Amino acid sequence: MYTPNYNKTLLLALPYAGANSYCYNFLTPLLPPEIELVTLEYPGRGNKSDIPLISDMKLLVANLITQYRLLLHKLKPGKVVLYGHSLGTVIGLAMLHELNRQKDLLYPAMAIFSGQGSPVTTPKKQLLHLNDDELIDYFKEIGSLREEIAAEKDLMNYLLPILRNDLACYDSTNNAYSGKLQLPFTIINGNNDDILPEHINDWGKETEGETKFYQLDGHHFFISQYPVPFSRIIINAINSR
Repeated sequence: MYTPNYNKTLLLALPYAGANSYCYNFLTPLLPPEIELVTLEYPGRGNKSDIPLISDMKLLVANLITQYRLLLHKLKPGKVVLYGHSLGTVIGLAMLHELNRQKDLLYPAMAIFSGQGSPVTTPKKQLLHLNDDELIDYFKEIGSLREEIAAEKDLMNYLLPILRNDLACYDSTNNAYSGKLQLPFTIINGNNDDILPEHINDWGKETEGETKFYQLDGHHFFISQYPVPFSRIIINAINSR
C-alpha cells in the first residue's frame, strides 16, 4: 500500500546530454532536507554502464518510468517535482505526456525546466554530422565540457559515444503532442545562452497550468555557474505549491 510522506518532496531530475546521475550533485547541499534530489540514470553510463545505450526516445522514457515506479515504492514522497536541463527538458516533456497516459503513478505536481526553449517549436540543432573534434568544440563552447576533460583522450573515447547516442535520441523525438498538460511550469534560462525569447515563451503553450519564467546570469550551464540563485528559484517554486 502506498502511504505517502507528505513532508517529503522528491525532486526527480533528468540529466543533460552526455551526463549521468551525478550531474546535479552540486545542488544537494543547497536544498533543505524536505526536498530530496534523485537523478535518474540513462542506460549506458554511471551506475547503468553495463546496460546498452538507448537512442530511441520512446524506449528511453519507458526505462525511466520503470525507474520512477521503483523510486516511488522506495521513497513514498508526498509530492514529486520533475526537473530537467537542456536535453533533460525534452525527455522530461516526453515523460510527462507518457505519465499522463498511464495514470497509475503519482503525477508530478510541477515541472522545472532550464536551458532549453520549448521542444515543440525550437528547431533541432543538427550536430550528429560533426566530426569528433567539432563535437568536442561545440560542447566546450556551451560549457558542458571542461578543457581538462576534453584533453583526456581515454575519457573522451568513453564520452563521445554517449554524447552521440543522446543526440540521436534527441533527433528521434516527435515533439508533436496531442493535447496540453495540466501542471504548472517553472522555466529558467541564462541570459547569455543562444535561445530565442519566443522559443522560451512557447513553453507556456505546452500546459494549461501557470508558467513562470526566470532569467539568470550565465551561459547554457548557468546552473553550475550560479548554483545558489538557481537553487533558490527551485526551492521557492516547490514551496509555492
